Amino acid sequence: MKINFKPIRAIVALVPFALLLNSCGRDFPSVQKIGKMADALEESSSKLADDIYNSCITRTKYISFLTAPGSSGSFPLREQEEKKCDDFNRPAVKNVKDANSVLVKYLKTLGKMASDDTVSFDKNFNYLGESLKKLQVPQANGKPFSFDTSDVNAGISITKFITNALTMKFRQEKLKQAILCTDKDIQTYIGSATSSVKDLASNQPTTGGLRALTEQAYVNGILIAEEQEVRNYFTNYIGGLTPVSQDHPLDFIKLEEDYNKAMDSIRTRKDVAGNYVAILQQIAAMHSNVKTEFQGKGEKQLSDAQLQDYCQRLDTAKADKAATKEKAITYEQEEIKNVGKIVSEYEKSLEPLIEKMNKGF
Repeated sequence: MKINFKPIRAIVALVPFALLLNSCGRDFPSVQKIGKMADALEESSSKLADDIYNSCITRTKYISFLTAPGSSGSFPLREQEEKKCDDFNRPAVKNVKDANSVLVKYLKTLGKMASDDTVSFDKNFNYLGESLKKLQVPQANGKPFSFDTSDVNAGISITKFITNALTMKFRQEKLKQAILCTDKDIQTYIGSATSSVKDLASNQPTTGGLRALTEQAYVNGILIAEEQEVRNYFTNYIGGLTPVSQDHPLDFIKLEEDYNKAMDSIRTRKDVAGNYVAILQQIAAMHSNVKTEFQGKGEKQLSDAQLQDYCQRLDTAKADKAATKEKAITYEQEEIKNVGKIVSEYEKSLEPLIEKMNKGF
């Protein structure tokens, strides 16, 4: 399975803020491509979602044929496990893709607004909220992974913002308000608490949101289950051939090569997931820093109470679109410069991560 990532395009999809804010009403060629750039990120995360089913099916192929004499063999067990993959893992793929797409569509919405263009999607995104509620990823312990209530509510708030941006035609004057007012939900939905990506192999609880979905449900759930089945399979077969390995050296070597190939595939997918988690962390940190810049400093800083009042119009959709019109915000040059500096720094760390993903499975 080969993922064709597009590093440069994905990087720009992740960092629309500075590139587009600098336009301040002027159009850039990069703005015209923002939709396709965001699609690159969605395509990448979709490939990981597909493996929730593909890994499950691969695992069933390693259910050992070695059985006691006179038994019915492993076929009934394989059939049972394949049915579980079809009944539970296959539907989970769509819900996981929907969960990943919430963040992508949010970035696309910011890109449209920053270019002073109206947001234009082909449908209302309330269905995404329902998909988040239904998300269940089967786990080997029998208890499926699902989002916490706080994760679901954050995702629903983000989709509500996207819907409002669509129906009320938010443009550039709403961009600052959008970032200020969605940051809390973005942090919750991504699961942005600091931890090392190298800890993916551990079974420690993760933070929640998209990070937990990737680390806990996919890496420590789906992939670990496949890995265990592979180990059991080759332990049985290689163990059985060891006493006669001198008489059948080619068979033994072939099994060893197949084992290494299977394990390499799992390790590669873990690495891809690890890089995706790292990118999520960078997006969350970048969004938080841009939010801090927009909130102001010193006497100009918006207090929590002021921020709550400032965000009220984004929280409630109104039928009268005219009532939502506000005087256009003028972005100060220093503000734009600082935002550009923030995004530029994060771009330096995002680029190598996305390049690693480009070498994925």
